[in-house]
Amino acid sequence: MQHRHLVIARVGQNSLHPTWLGDPATRNWDLYLCPFQALLPHAAAQATLGEVIVGPKWTGLRELLNAWPGWRDYDYVWLPDDDIFASQDTITRMFETAAALKFDLCAPALHEASYYAHFTTMRNRNTFARMTGFVEIMVPCFSTRALDVLLPTLDLTTTGWGWGLDSLWPKLLEYRNTGIIDGTPVLHTRPVGAFRDAELGQRVMDESDRIMHVHECRQVHTTWSAFGPDLQPLGLVEDELTVKLLDGWRYLLDGSPSLVRWIVAAQYPSIVARDYPVAGLPASGAAF
Repeated sequence: MQHRHLVIARVGQNSLHPTWLGDPATRNWDLYLCPFQALLPHAAAQATLGEVIVGPKWTGLRELLNAWPGWRDYDYVWLPDDDIFASQDTITRMFETAAALKFDLCAPALHEASYYAHFTTMRNRNTFARMTGFVEIMVPCFSTRALDVLLPTLDLTTTGWGWGLDSLWPKLLEYRNTGIIDGTPVLHTRPVGAFRDAELGQRVMDESDRIMHVHECRQVHTTWSAFGPDLQPLGLVEDELTVKLLDGWRYLLDGSPSLVRWIVAAQYPSIVARDYPVAGLPASGAAF
């Protein structure tokens, strides 16, 4: 029997997707493996195994999503990297939360022990979910409607790495119904931005810059509102929300105090640009 939601994992021989699996009768999602290399037979347990598509993550997903219409039979589709450690129950709760909050684009927050690139993707301990302007390409989850709308953007990444798409997607969705789910954190186990050579890294970064320039978008790390464990809005006004966020990310600030400036700049971009044009302070929408 088909479940309501779908996980499509771009996987290799060292993929952590087996950690996601438990009793299939207690989950609300199916698993489809899109391998970039041949897998051992046991790696496809409790999953549908697709054909091998050589290349980076978004090259394979673009080919699969355009060729196989079956994903459109689901309510939500999660497209995680293969170095994510998570439990079946966490993924199930993520889908339940996404549906309850009517997110069109979202992601589970990254566990406190994760390697990360952007503070806003990390778990905030004071919120269960947040409405945000940025959802990283590492573990994005889409409503089927939104994925159908955004699918043509995968043609923009000729490298297949997808950098820059996570700045474009929220803009195309008019920054509505996009968020991070702090209550269902997953662990990212590998350092970010590790390229096999400098030339590839430069091409990926140039592609990201080009996507953002051509489409006039940027990383928007603002959190606009937050929800508690009951999925009800916390009802915080602007300053109260900022204080709540800073306290919830205190574990990050203890190791990197300069993050305070980035968080404040994200929460008050217009005020920072107008009143505090201080050298070293991040520009509106800057990434961390």
